[in-house]
Amino acid sequence: MNAPVAGGGAEAFESIHIVAGQGPRTFPAISKSLHWLTAGLVLVMFATGVLMKQIGDGPLADAFYTFHKMAGASLLALVLLRLCYRVFTQLTGRWRRGAGSHVIHGILYAGLILTPLLGLAGISDYGARDVYFGLSLPLIWPEGAGYSDLLFRSHAWLAFGLIALVVAHVGIALGDFIQRGGARAALLPGKMTQPESASPSASNM
Repeated sequence: MNAPVAGGGAEAFESIHIVAGQGPRTFPAISKSLHWLTAGLVLVMFATGVLMKQIGDGPLADAFYTFHKMAGASLLALVLLRLCYRVFTQLTGRWRRGAGSHVIHGILYAGLILTPLLGLAGISDYGARDVYFGLSLPLIWPEGAGYSDLLFRSHAWLAFGLIALVVAHVGIALGDFIQRGGARAALLPGKMTQPESASPSASNM
């Protein structure tokens, strides 16, 4: 039997199944896929962003820039898809979250959207929206407005802040894992072994 549906707000992106008298089992496959694709793209974006600044000019740097732009557009699309999934998918369970986790998740969403948007605004201003196969990313800022340096610097600083938020998010996840008997392990790939006894927070719904 599933627990009652939790309210919206800053709950988890994904639905979580609660069995009566037991802790959470696992998230749906699509939830885990979206979660880990987002995490992977954030790491790839940060790594390529740092590397392309270290390389300097040249064909290799240009290849990194093009890949970075395309990955950023993909990240933005993926985050928007995650938001749609969260809004339109009914939760089948719930667990309680601390206020700190609510705040981190809200800021994390904002960072995941604003960071690629600032990068896209920068390349729009700079006139470097071309990516692969003759395609161009959308123009969201007037080309040649003269603010590309400021936009790129803001993009870089926000990216470092986003990584700090990811570290905080991981810390909260580890805390939940320790305190709640593996609630966050439900996001790990594959099926999670169900514990024999319920954690207090999972059974007291």
